[in-house]
Amino acid sequence: MIDIHTHILPGVDDGAQSLEDSLEMARAAAADGVRTIVATPHGSEWSTGCNWPEVVGRVKALQTELDRSGVNVKVAPGLEVYLAPGLATQLEEGSAFPLNGGRYILVEMPLNQFPIYAEQAIFELQLRGLVPIVAHPERNAGIQKDPQKLQVLVERGALGQVTAASLSGGFGSRTRETARLLLQRNLVHVIASDAHSPAGHRSPILSAGVAEAASIIGEERAKAMVAAIPAAILDNREFKVEPPLEARRRAWAFWGR
Repeated sequence: MIDIHTHILPGVDDGAQSLEDSLEMARAAAADGVRTIVATPHGSEWSTGCNWPEVVGRVKALQTELDRSGVNVKVAPGLEVYLAPGLATQLEEGSAFPLNGGRYILVEMPLNQFPIYAEQAIFELQLRGLVPIVAHPERNAGIQKDPQKLQVLVERGALGQVTAASLSGGFGSRTRETARLLLQRNLVHVIASDAHSPAGHRSPILSAGVAEAASIIGEERAKAMVAAIPAAILDNREFKVEPPLEARRRAWAFWGR
């Protein structure tokens, strides 16, 4: 499996606080069947400033320690970018960037609301040739109230990343219900851990979430969300996704007239 959203780099944000934390997270991920982890720190939380060379350097240092410790996990560089009106400037300055040097960019919205600028900010990323991946949309209060807000973004080419622990109830019943609904409506396309610690509901465990997803959309599609799709993202390749379910229903209604 491949995990495209983790906070495994030590001492840079609210994730791993030490190298030992990072090693324990990687060991837990490896035991769960994860072979590749993308380090996606919160760029806005770096006191020293965040940029691509800095993240790449820290990833290489962590990889050296993982190899030395015999942990069979590869780490790739990335960032969890906070979706804000000034994001275009951050891209130009190099303090915001996509996953693994490609064109897929992981973006986080505030959890308590769906920003009025969200559609415009996503569109501006797309104008720059980037493919936005909305991180954990099931936890966003606005999307919980109205999943159509996410559907508009997906219909325009954005992707959604659901958190494994959300599917298994780690973030509460409402988040779990929303996560299941987004799966049913084809509004999320990849499962990731958003791991912050070695254990608990913020751990790097994907298998429980994949099992929950399989009960909703089938085993083949659930496995693709942690294998084929994230592999394409890291390789900067295009891939097909199922259109939003309601959009397909509207199309069937039209052709049935």
